Amino acid sequence: MIISTNWLADYVQLQVLPASLADRLLMSGLNHESTRAVAADTAIEIEVTSNRPDCLGHIGVAREAAVLFSRPLSTPDPRPLEGKGDAARSITVEIHDQTLCPFYSARVIRGVRVGSSPQWLVDRLRTVGIESINSIVDITNYVMLECGQPLHAFDLQKIQHGCITVRRALAGEVFTAINHKTYSLTDKMCVVADAVGPLALAGVMGGVRSEIGPQTVDILLECAQFAPLAVRAAARGLVLASASSYRFERGPDPAAVDWASRRAAAMILDNAGGMLESGTVAAGTLVCAPASVDLRHDRVANVLGINIQAARQQEILLGLGFESQGSDAVCSRWKAPTWRRDVSREIDLVEEIVRIEGYDRVPEDEPIAARPVELSLHEKTLRLASDALVGAGLCEAMTRSVVNDALETTCSPWGSALPLVVSPALVRGADRLRRTLLPSLLEARMGTLAVGAPHGDLFEIAHAYLADDTANKEQVTASSSSGLIQEPLLLSLVTSGNFSTAKGLAEAVLGRLGFDPWEINPASSTGYEFRPLQLDLFSPGRAAEIMLCTAGSTAIRIGVVGEIAQPIRDRFGSQPAVSAAELRLDRLEFAAGIKKKLQSLSDFPAIGRDLNLVVGEAVPWASIAAAIYSAAGKLLEECRLVQVWQDVERLGAGKKSVVVSLRLRSATGTLSGDDAMRTIEAIVAACGQQVGATLRA
Repeated sequence: MIISTNWLADYVQLQVLPASLADRLLMSGLNHESTRAVAADTAIEIEVTSNRPDCLGHIGVAREAAVLFSRPLSTPDPRPLEGKGDAARSITVEIHDQTLCPFYSARVIRGVRVGSSPQWLVDRLRTVGIESINSIVDITNYVMLECGQPLHAFDLQKIQHGCITVRRALAGEVFTAINHKTYSLTDKMCVVADAVGPLALAGVMGGVRSEIGPQTVDILLECAQFAPLAVRAAARGLVLASASSYRFERGPDPAAVDWASRRAAAMILDNAGGMLESGTVAAGTLVCAPASVDLRHDRVANVLGINIQAARQQEILLGLGFESQGSDAVCSRWKAPTWRRDVSREIDLVEEIVRIEGYDRVPEDEPIAARPVELSLHEKTLRLASDALVGAGLCEAMTRSVVNDALETTCSPWGSALPLVVSPALVRGADRLRRTLLPSLLEARMGTLAVGAPHGDLFEIAHAYLADDTANKEQVTASSSSGLIQEPLLLSLVTSGNFSTAKGLAEAVLGRLGFDPWEINPASSTGYEFRPLQLDLFSPGRAAEIMLCTAGSTAIRIGVVGEIAQPIRDRFGSQPAVSAAELRLDRLEFAAGIKKKLQSLSDFPAIGRDLNLVVGEAVPWASIAAAIYSAAGKLLEECRLVQVWQDVERLGAGKKSVVVSLRLRSATGTLSGDDAMRTIEAIVAACGQQVGATLRA
C-alpha cells in the first residue's frame, strides 16, 4: 500500500516529518518498505498484512496515525444530490449465487462528461503509482484507494436490456477484459453479465464491451461485496491480479459499500457533471457481525508487565473504532468495528492497546507472574501419542495437505467419497486434499531412504479432509462443500517390518492414551480390539481394523493397521516389507481427560509359564487372549504372543500352533508353584471351552 502524505492530510493533521510517520506506523505493525518524494508530495510504501484490509485505504491508515499521534480524525460524509428519474426504472439487478456475491448495488448517473481529471486528482493518483485514465475511472480508483472498497463504472448504454445479472461463469465462456486480452472462464468464477454475456469478471477486472470512453454519457456505478475465494480463483486461475482483486481477496469492510457508492457518486457529480437518479438498486444482503469481546481490567498488566491506565486503554480502543458496551467490576466489553473482523479474543484487544502505546514501553527485565496453563484434551492427546512413537525410535514428519491425483488413487480407510479439489491449486500439480496421511508418509519414507538415512520409520499427526459420503457421486471443490467437510485428526506411521511391528506401535500409542485391549476386561467401560480387514492398501490377510468398544454401545473404527500391499510398495519404490497404521485421534481425545488410577508394583516375585495351544486356523488371537484373561483373573500380569506356526503333518489340516508366554504374580504374597499350576489349568480349560484349544504335548 502506497500512501500519499498530502492525501493523508485530508483526514488527519499530523505536523510530523514523513520519516517519523513511517517509523510510528512500523512500530504499530505496518512494516515500512520505502519513502520517496514525488513532486510536492511524499509516497510512503507500507506492507499490510492479510488480516488488516482496513489499511488498504488512506482512511484506514489515517485512523491508525490519528490514534498514534493523538490527533482528531476527520472523514467525509458524502451526500450526493439526487435528481429526477428512478434508478429502479433504468436498471434491474439479480444475484443467482449469493455464495459468490452476497451483495450488489448500482447507482445510475446520466449526462456525465467524460474528460480529463482535475490536476489535484491526477497528482494524488500518480503519487501512489496509478496513471490517470479519465475522470470517471480515476474517481473509482480514487475512492478505492481512499476507503479500500473497490468500485466499477459501466457505460449504461452498452448494457443490453437494462439488466445486471451476477452469476457463475459458464465453463469455456469467453471474456475480453479492458486490457484487451481474451480469457476462457471456468464455472468456478463469478461474472457480472447482461443478456448478451459477461460485462466484468467480478471483483477482478471490467470488460471492454462496457468500458467507459469519451462517448459515454450515462453510467452505472457498481459497488458490491464479492466472495474472496471466487475472486482469488479468477485472479490466480487467469493470472489477472488487480488492485481490486487484491482487496476483495482480503475482504473489505462490508459497511463501506454504501459509503463508497455515495462518495464516488458525489465526486462524479462534482467533477464530471450529470444527474444522479434517485435510489440505489440493490440485491442480496450485507453480512456484517462484528464480535463483542470482554477485556478483564487486570489483563493488560498481567500480559505485558506494565500498567496502562484504564482511561488510556479506553482512549486507544475508542480511537481505533471499538464501541464500548459497558463494564462491571471484573471486565469491560467492547464491540469490534466492522473493518476489524480479525479481532475476536481478549488477547487481540491487549495487542491493539500495546501496539498503539508502544512495544518499546514494555521493559525487558520486568518480572511477569507466571500462571500454570492447563493443557486441553487435544493438546494432551497430541503430546502423549507423539511421545510414545518418539520413544519407540520413530521420527516425526510433516507433509503437505494437498496431494496429486496419483497419490489420491490410494483408498482411504475413512470413507468412500471422492477427494475434495482445491481450486486454484495451492501447489502446482497437487490440487487434492488428502483423505489419509499414509500415501504422503510412504512418499516421505522413499525420499528419506534415498538420501541414505539408516531407517525410514516415520509418523505424522495432521488433519485429513473428507467430503460427506452423500456427495460421493461427483467431485466437489473445498469451497463449495464447506458444510460437508470433515477434518479428522489422524496419527499415521510407516515402519519396516511385518504386521506385528505396526500393530505393536499402534498398541503402544493406545496404551499411552490409557486404553487397554478389550479382551483384558470386557466388563470395563472402554477398550479396543483388532478385527480382520480387507483394504486395497494392505496385503490380503495381513491387515486389521482397530475398534473402540464401549459397554452398551456399538463399536466404532478408530484405526487400521497392516502390511502395505505389493502394488502400493512398487509405486513407492519400497521392495522390503513395510507396514503402516493410522489412528483417529479425534475419536480418542476424551481419554486424556480421564483421571488415571495409579497402581503400586508388587513386591513379590513373578512366575513365568509358556503354553503351546493348538487351535483352528481361523481363530483370532483376540479370542484366545480373551479366554486367557477371563480364566487367569488378577494373577495374570502379562500375556504375550510368541509364535504362530502351521504344520499339516504334525498338527493336522486347518490347525495352527500358538505359543503364549504368561507372567503370573500376586500382589499379596509369594505365588507358590501349586497356585500357578491351578491358574494354568484354569486357563487351558477356558481356552478349550471358548476357542476349542488343546494343549500340545
